[in-house]
Amino acid sequence: MDFFSAGIPLGRYWGINVRLHFTFLIYAYWRVSEMGSLGFGLAFVGGLYFCILLHEFGHALAARWCDGEATDILLWPFGGLAFCRPAFHPTAHLITTVAGPFVTLVLWLGFWVATAVMAPFMSEAGTAARYVFFFLTAMREMNLLLLLFNLIPAFPMDGGRILRDTLWHWLSAEKATKIAIWVSRLIAGTAIVWAIMSAHYWLIFIAVFILLQSASEQNVIAFESSGTYDFSIRERLRRGHRQRAFYQAVEVRGREAATEAMHTCAVCGKTDNQFPALDFRVCTDCANGEEYCPEHLNTHSHR
Repeated sequence: MDFFSAGIPLGRYWGINVRLHFTFLIYAYWRVSEMGSLGFGLAFVGGLYFCILLHEFGHALAARWCDGEATDILLWPFGGLAFCRPAFHPTAHLITTVAGPFVTLVLWLGFWVATAVMAPFMSEAGTAARYVFFFLTAMREMNLLLLLFNLIPAFPMDGGRILRDTLWHWLSAEKATKIAIWVSRLIAGTAIVWAIMSAHYWLIFIAVFILLQSASEQNVIAFESSGTYDFSIRERLRRGHRQRAFYQAVEVRGREAATEAMHTCAVCGKTDNQFPALDFRVCTDCANGEEYCPEHLNTHSHR
């Protein structure tokens, strides 16, 4: 079984399966234990990974908007993975990549505004309000950290893909990927040296992770290029405009149809909208099957 296929299903949203990797439970237990408070620890882990989930949905929904596919999102100790494949086009890939950090930026701004509004009242606030403030502050700081970490120009972070997708507009996909891979290796090598010199040995693990993911990125881009097709943001916007116009026309026609009468008396013109209690009948002796209200059903002249 594939390591990344082992997950606990959390549901299907907008046609995208969300799974929680089993290793997350180990991380969550460690994180909650480190907090020293069960309630705040669970709230912190839940809030953090909800923000990460929104980040990944940003990637997935953007990929679909860019005429691509998005099937699964996996949450695991290192964050989230969105299994999506936008159209093989530099702009489509760049939009898909930037969408995730953009969601995180919006979340950070939202938490920043919330904490700025609450801060003046904290000196007289109760215990519950203080816990809410601490939670919002933690989410603000974590989203800023996630945003900065994701913008590091190294694979598999979004910054590495932003670098590749930007270069792709002027170079081939393969050459742009090679340059981004070498930048990733340079950053990983620098991180290893700094980790050893500063005794922050945990950074070595992240550097090795970057090196491993960079090595596989060339194969990923080769696989995606096997199903190439054109993508145009101008055409995508036009198609979106046409779709909205179509749905609006359907909605207007539906409202009009709801006001139209289904039954009309061929003699007096009474309708079921005007007189919903009337029982209209079709005359089988009339050539065109006209309908009549009870008053004229047996008194009309056949047509």
